[in-house]
Amino acid sequence: MNRVACLLALFTIAPMAAASDDPHSVVSRLYAALQASTPSEASIDPLLGDALRAAVEAQRTYERACSALAAHDEKPHMLDQSPYLWAPDRPETASVGQPTARGDAAWVRVDMAAGDTRWTDQVLLERQGMGWKIMDIRWGQGGRLTGRLKDFADFRCVASRE
Repeated sequence: MNRVACLLALFTIAPMAAASDDPHSVVSRLYAALQASTPSEASIDPLLGDALRAAVEAQRTYERACSALAAHDEKPHMLDQSPYLWAPDRPETASVGQPTARGDAAWVRVDMAAGDTRWTDQVLLERQGMGWKIMDIRWGQGGRLTGRLKDFADFRCVASRE
């Protein structure tokens, strides 16, 4: 009986896990998290590839360090928005397209809108281990997530004189 229950659980859970780890699902989870009123880093971080997750964490750490150096009446060097979105406002709608995969890489189109403004981002994923992970986002308005993170890190924070 115990063996049957284990097999039944395996056959029930394994397809759900595999289905939730395709490029479309990963990108859908990212944009669902970004549309939340307070996006959760804990729900986004597992979707990111190793290099991108490290770059985002480095940006967060650097931002905290810049904040510590700024005078109390001075705005520190920081991103005033989600690093994953080109604009500061969250999209009102996000429609995730089907992936275009080639080997261990895939691009997924995301059509978004806020009011009358519409744009399309492209999300790059790579197979890492058994799953798909986000490696970069190419924004429809120009630029890339990895470029924003690099530009942020290139700015040198210095202690303010009070």
